Amino acid sequence: MTKVEIASLSSLGYSINEIKNGYIKSKDIQRKRFIENKLAKWLEFSGNGIITFFDDEYPEYLKNIWKPPVVLFYKGNVHLLKKICFSVVGTRSMTVYGKSITEKFVKKLSDFFVIVSGMAIGIDAEAHKNSKQTIAVLGCGVDICYPKQNKNLYDKISKEGCLISEYLPWESPKKHYFPLRNRIIAGISEGVLIVECKKKSGTMITANYAIDFGKDLFTVPGNIFSLNSEGPNFLIKNGAYPVTDPDEILDFYIMRGVINESNRKN
Repeated sequence: MTKVEIASLSSLGYSINEIKNGYIKSKDIQRKRFIENKLAKWLEFSGNGIITFFDDEYPEYLKNIWKPPVVLFYKGNVHLLKKICFSVVGTRSMTVYGKSITEKFVKKLSDFFVIVSGMAIGIDAEAHKNSKQTIAVLGCGVDICYPKQNKNLYDKISKEGCLISEYLPWESPKKHYFPLRNRIIAGISEGVLIVECKKKSGTMITANYAIDFGKDLFTVPGNIFSLNSEGPNFLIKNGAYPVTDPDEILDFYIMRGVINESNRKN
């Protein structure tokens, strides 16, 4: 890495030690060589790849977030990372209401956007399933299917969409990886739609990242007696855009010139 590149990363919140350590943190030379060889073999498989912060393929929006991932490992169609993205996230404890909202919104939004989510069970999985093109941001390596219940979805996205992660491909999920993963979900997209979540949840972490990054934050109002509506209703009271129809989001971006009216389908 050049001095200019190190200076660039330092300005984005990384310490010099973090940059020096990179993704192969072991001080054991044999261990480092083992990981390097393992990565080289991994890259031989079709669809597997690595992009760095300084590569042309790196998503522009991610360059402007707090601590953008220095490296992204991917499996699938890397070209989706350069398209216009929109994130849809929500609770794992999805209700019938949340499922219906996700299906309705994603089917229409995906005519214009690549849909991004975190491949968790519940709203995230529903967003991926109803999208035409999708990116899953993982809290583990891209060779790891987590949760295991989503194996069919994982296989489909790896073939037709794109799986991305800042962690080594074989890295197992860890609790503290998921909140960090959420900054990528928020950062890569034009905007974020929050469907259902509690006031204290991983989804709200994504919402807060969206606010911090200056992203457009949308949410669907919910039943005031439902715990899954605590998050959306709180966000609306604090400035998120309340929406009840996907056309409201499409109109918002058509007016801004982000997407083209001619792509709209009845």
